[in-house]
This record gives sequence, structure tokens and C-alpha cells, in this order.
Amino acid sequence: MKKLSCLALLTCFLITLSGTAFAWSDRSEGRPQQNPPSLSVWHNRNDEFHVKTTNFRNQHVFSGVIRTDGRFYDIDDRDLENGDFVKVDRDRNTIRFHFTGRGIDELDFKVRGGDTLTFDVNKDGHDMASNQIFIGRHGWHPRDNRFTLR
Repeated sequence: MKKLSCLALLTCFLITLSGTAFAWSDRSEGRPQQNPPSLSVWHNRNDEFHVKTTNFRNQHVFSGVIRTDGRFYDIDDRDLENGDFVKVDRDRNTIRFHFTGRGIDELDFKVRGGDTLTFDVNKDGHDMASNQIFIGRHGWHPRDNRFTLR
């Protein structure tokens, strides 16, 4: 009986620890290496997501919508210039972004109470080419500019 109680307690502990550690696909773990102009998405060990646009040669406009079945929090944008914006809707389940010009722009956020992120990304007002979208450490490309991470 004592062994069964210890096993049940250990199982509960492991389930609690693994709740966030295994909540997102390994495909999104780790920062990718990308070639500009590009958009990169990755998840780190702090349970934080990153969306980064990189563009050094010509002027481009990266825009998009990110949705979750949970709520976004700890939203932080970096390196934004004139005309750039990050907007979160009232329900905190949709982020709209618009990054212009040259250089690097980055958006970081966490998700609470959800297990999916759906992206719809554009470059220069058109569907972004999937070979310019890099996800996770291995830089896999989604089928198209509309994709979901679980």
C-alpha cells in the first residue's frame, strides 16, 4: 500500500512538471538560423515564444496575425521603428503585428491556458513564401504562410 501511494505521488509530481515542458512541439524549440529577408518563430525553455523578422538589404513590410486558444501575456516588442506596431485584442487571444523597413524587429510572448498558435504572415502585402519562414532550431518551413503550432 505504501509503494502504491509513493507511486501515485510520484506520478502526480511528474505530470505537474511535464505540463508546460511538453506542451509545445519539439519542432518549435530552439532559435533557428535564418537567411534574410525572413521571419523566424521559436519557443524556448522559459516557455516563451519569439517572432523575429530580419531584413538587411531592401525595405520590406512584414505583417501578420497570431491567434491562440488561450491568452497571450508578457508581450514584449523590441527594435520597433516608425510605423511598426504590435496590437493585442481585448480578449488577449489575437496579436496583430506590422514591421517595416530594414533591420531586425522582434516580438516575444507567453501563452496561458492554450495549446495552439495559429499564424498568418505576409511580406509586402502578399502571402509570405514558406521558404522564408523558419521555425525552431532546425529551421523547418511550414507548407504555406498560414500554419499552426501545437
